Amino acid sequence: MENEKNTDKQGKTGGLYAKVNMSLKTANIMVTVFIVLLVAATVFIVSHSGFTVKFDTDGGSHIESVKVMHSQTVDIEEEPIKEGYIFTGWYTDRDCTEIFDIKTDTVMNSMTLYAGWEKAK
Repeated sequence: MENEKNTDKQGKTGGLYAKVNMSLKTANIMVTVFIVLLVAATVFIVSHSGFTVKFDTDGGSHIESVKVMHSQTVDIEEEPIKEGYIFTGWYTDRDCTEIFDIKTDTVMNSMTLYAGWEKAK
């Protein structure tokens, strides 16, 4: 039996991809499509698995973290309690300068909300 390897018209041997003809333009298009699909899959996974919202009560009663879907509001039923203080709301920063309205503000990523407190009179 003669040589059973794949050979092209010039008699050269080739491997599995010896007969594949692909231009650089086609390869670039395929890479671009792959990247777009990868980004779309990542966005889909993130938007469907939700984000974790943690609560820092600064010495107040513990509030459990919650999972929230992208662009939805945080659904918590209780406010923290801290002896000698009045709860003033949730904030996105530790210094309690950027208010986060639980009823209207939506979640765009995992985050920590900080409890604001005012000394009781």
